[in-house]
Amino acid sequence: MNLKVKEISSFLGLKFVGNGEKTIKRISSLENSDQDSIVFLEKKDFKILKAGCVICKEDSEILSGVESAIISPNPKLDFFRLVSYIQKERKGLVKPKISEKASISKNSKVSETAYIGDFVTVEDGVVIEDGAVISNGCFIGKNSKISSGTFIYPNAVVREDVIIGKRCIIHSGSIIGSDGFGYVREKDKHIKIPHIGGVIIGDDVEIGAGVCIDRGTIDNTIIGDGTKIDNLVHIAHNVKVGKNCLILAQAGISGSSIIEDNVTIAGQAGLSDHIRIGENSIIMAQSGVIGDIEKNKIVFGTPARDRGEYMRIQATLSKLPEIYKYFFKKIKNEK
Repeated sequence: MNLKVKEISSFLGLKFVGNGEKTIKRISSLENSDQDSIVFLEKKDFKILKAGCVICKEDSEILSGVESAIISPNPKLDFFRLVSYIQKERKGLVKPKISEKASISKNSKVSETAYIGDFVTVEDGVVIEDGAVISNGCFIGKNSKISSGTFIYPNAVVREDVIIGKRCIIHSGSIIGSDGFGYVREKDKHIKIPHIGGVIIGDDVEIGAGVCIDRGTIDNTIIGDGTKIDNLVHIAHNVKVGKNCLILAQAGISGSSIIEDNVTIAGQAGLSDHIRIGENSIIMAQSGVIGDIEKNKIVFGTPARDRGEYMRIQATLSKLPEIYKYFFKKIKNEK
């Protein structure tokens, strides 16, 4: 990186103050910054600011202590816009290519601007659109579609009848379209239910490493636009996830549940089947949800309940030893 402050501000579409000719050579964390680096600040929780340039809100206390600054209404967002730009510059754009080591069905349709890596398998009826990247070792099953600009990292599996939207990111080891966990009991046996539905992933969805999204039993499992899924998440058959949701590591969503828009499901939370989580709700970490949650709620605990109520219960439970001693002593004295 070798950019002047005024060049960075121009790229970000923001104004700068101070020395616009200052050359910035690296992106740094606040702790490891120096006069050649750029950082971002959201709060005034710094002791010594050593960076040559800071992306921050318009704050006189901060600006008085720096050589140059770029003014932003959302410093973190604009800082990582810059990081993203620099990352692309370093890596370069992936050039169109279809590896000779890939197995591509003659009955598939692969864009000339797509990238297909070594040992990729593309089956009959697959459509891979412009600019899609299918990295080494991936499998794309029959009649699936990978839309333009989507990037799939090595060794991911997209099974049959799956639609992946535009500009999605799927990390290594994820499996989209695996069979759901569905069985019918007959006497002393569990008889497998066939799953003939698919999976539909919206635009701008990111799916972390080791994620499993099951196909629908008859209808489709659906993930809405803009939703971000962390590593090691399981989403069962027939689940409907809305737009712009956040689902964090090791969370599990049981079959046929509906997650409305803008819901956050924190790490290791578990959701029962056939429930509905209202929009803008937050399921806190390790919560166990066994019933519907209204919109705009924050819940915690197992079984999950309103966070405030849960905290009051825990505060009361912590007093039980004192309460026990008090009443035991009172009963003993009365005898």
